[in-house]
Amino acid sequence: MALIFLVMMIASCVWLLFSRPDAILATSLNAVQESLLLAVTLAGIYIFWMAVAEIATRAGLIDKIAKLLKKPIEFLFGKQTDTVNGHVATNIAANMIGASGAATPAAIAAIEHMAKPEQTKASPPMIMLFILAATSLQLIPTTIIGILQANGSADPARIILPTFIVSLCATVLGVVLVKIFCRERKKDDY
Repeated sequence: MALIFLVMMIASCVWLLFSRPDAILATSLNAVQESLLLAVTLAGIYIFWMAVAEIATRAGLIDKIAKLLKKPIEFLFGKQTDTVNGHVATNIAANMIGASGAATPAAIAAIEHMAKPEQTKASPPMIMLFILAATSLQLIPTTIIGILQANGSADPARIILPTFIVSLCATVLGVVLVKIFCRERKKDDY
């Protein structure tokens, strides 16, 4: 993949050398400026939501969310420890607000607690968590809204409903497929 981007960049520079040599520096500096602005915007969003997640954890809110989501989590993941349920609840809550960067550490911690010492393959709960993280049902896509806002969108929140509908469909389909395919696998496959 890096080779593809390198070839594209070299081809662009060669093309600009022959068509508009004065534009190479201006275009490069503009791209760097836009990249930095986007990085700072995303960093601000991630820092904010990771801080909210940490405060919620220390205040006991995550435990309350885990208890509130206990039945859906048991349906999706089977019986798990309270620690796993807490990490899963954090992951789901962070994904629902579009803070996937804040959701990832919780998902990794949940997978680590789900794994058995000699386990070499993903168990159905691990697969389910991966699918939920990948499809991530989003009520408020804060990261995308932040990107749109950083790029000067007139109405960045306009994507909330379409994003919710698409992520709901993807999540439901993912859950159904995991339930179907994991039911067909034998217990000794894990």
